[in-house]
Amino acid sequence: MNFLRIASAVVLTAGMAFVSPAGAAPVGPSGMQPSSQQGLVTKVGGCHSDVRRHYVPEFGRSTEHRHLRNCRPVRVEERGRDRDCHREARRHYVPGIGSVVHRHVGPNCRVRVLRRYDSGGRDCVQIGPIRYCEG
Repeated sequence: MNFLRIASAVVLTAGMAFVSPAGAAPVGPSGMQPSSQQGLVTKVGGCHSDVRRHYVPEFGRSTEHRHLRNCRPVRVEERGRDRDCHREARRHYVPGIGSVVHRHVGPNCRVRVLRRYDSGGRDCVQIGPIRYCEG
């Protein structure tokens, strides 16, 4: 009986040595399996297709850029005609400021933010029942 137990233990151990489950692959230094490190999916943050200005580590400074489908940054030097340089007051997203009521002034289209005022202010504009002024 002891011989049968020892023989079955040897066969079981030999069988386990040749077959390993898929999850038993060696783990790399970052805690990920080596096969998933070279996979098709890469987790990234801050990848956008529209033109924005902020710090880009690949360029080492803040610059206007966008990202390709693989999240590689592409520098955009001059926005040219597609630049939204409106002189009237509008509310929409402005990179670096947020969604604000603003207008553009001067030859460089600088953003001038308009604030909500009940009275006073200069260069005011009425949008619906709300009055916005430069301040």
